[in-house]
Amino acid sequence: MRKILIVLMAVLITGVFAGYGYSHQQGGDGFDNPPGKEELRERIGMVRIWKLTEVLDLDEKTASRLFPVLHKFDKKRAEMHESAGKDKKELREALEEESYGQIKGILKRLERKHRELQELNEEEKAELRDILTIEQQAKFILFRHDFERRIKKIVAEAKERRFVKDRLEKPLLPEVKY
Repeated sequence: MRKILIVLMAVLITGVFAGYGYSHQQGGDGFDNPPGKEELRERIGMVRIWKLTEVLDLDEKTASRLFPVLHKFDKKRAEMHESAGKDKKELREALEEESYGQIKGILKRLERKHRELQELNEEEKAELRDILTIEQQAKFILFRHDFERRIKKIVAEAKERRFVKDRLEKPLLPEVKY
């Protein structure tokens, strides 16, 4: 357990400094240029792995079985959410154009994708039951809920800071020269 935590911390720290170095190479100071979506997703994933290892008190054998399963389902879930996001954008456009025939088809696709997501979640639960003890399963459910809530809060706060920063940098009224 301790060995896993040390390795995960080393990987996490390396990732953070690598991101800083890359950003610095690109002409920024490493902190002014926020990471891209994919890089941010990877960092969050590393923190999640580290915290899960700690919360579930995973041994090496269980961790080596659990994390590939979680990665597989996370990847599928991300693809499904991205696809549904595109459908929702298309639905908005169809509503603006009052294209009711198109709306019906998009709604059917969204309903199908929702069912597929539910099936994916059930499939994931079944695989987790084979890997985790009943206590670890309970802790996993609580951890996932809390972790997702915290990440959403952090993202919302970051968006708010960015909005405020943008508003402060751009004058509300254009400068008039006399």
